[in-house]
Amino acid sequence: MLTVAVSLTACSWRLETDPEPFRSPSEITVLRDNIAALEQAVGTAADLATGPQADAEAAAVPSRLELLAGVSPTSSPRAAADLAAAAAEAQAAAVDCMVAAGDDPLAALCASIALSHAAIAGTADPDSAPGTVVDGGTEPGSDSVLDRDEIAVLALEHDKLRSLYEVAAARSKGAEREQALAASVIERERVETLLAVPGVPDLTEPVYDVPAASVAKKAARAETVLAARKALAERYAALLVGADVVDRGWLLNAAYENYVAAGRVGLTASEVPALPGTKPAAAD
Repeated sequence: MLTVAVSLTACSWRLETDPEPFRSPSEITVLRDNIAALEQAVGTAADLATGPQADAEAAAVPSRLELLAGVSPTSSPRAAADLAAAAAEAQAAAVDCMVAAGDDPLAALCASIALSHAAIAGTADPDSAPGTVVDGGTEPGSDSVLDRDEIAVLALEHDKLRSLYEVAAARSKGAEREQALAASVIERERVETLLAVPGVPDLTEPVYDVPAASVAKKAARAETVLAARKALAERYAALLVGADVVDRGWLLNAAYENYVAAGRVGLTASEVPALPGTKPAAAD
């Protein structure tokens, strides 16, 4: 009888005790966990590969995982893949996250990660790099809400680069001259498009100071163009991280475009930041 009483008491206790509620992870948590798991897969693939992309990704993945707060123990391990496939999958997922996370801070982090993957691959092999990361162009659309003064500064920097290409063309000959002239035309068109956005003030100047030493020799010209391209890429990346949803696509494409252009004149894949546009020292 004592045994039966104890058993019934135990049953009664179990029936009267409320079960622990099951807490479904939020959409943001699911997105974060997926990105972190894919980053870990990129790191694994990079450790098994060789070359500029492998070196750059192996160095970058730990920084990304740190800001993502590591890989969740509940995440399913990703299947082994070669580095190009792993990085492409991580990039695509980061782009999706950039859109799906909306105004959550994770969206900005995902945008930076997507840019890093694209720029690393693009600078590792500039000749095979696609023109953009996502559908669309490299200029603001009619729905852009980016501060007009920021767009004005972008136009100014592109105009300075246009001027630099024109001076470089005047100091060079042959294929280098033709390439510089073609690049100057592209930059001029970019300036016109940016200044055509309603409300953007024109900060451009008739003439810019281009130090003679910076264009005297071919190596100096390449170095000067590299510095200008890097500065533009970093400016676009910083705007991307703080941008509204409607502006992320074109800013991502523009930042990527300038990183690849910098890659054509000397920027290495390992010089692409792990998290472009962010300041790791200020991160949580």
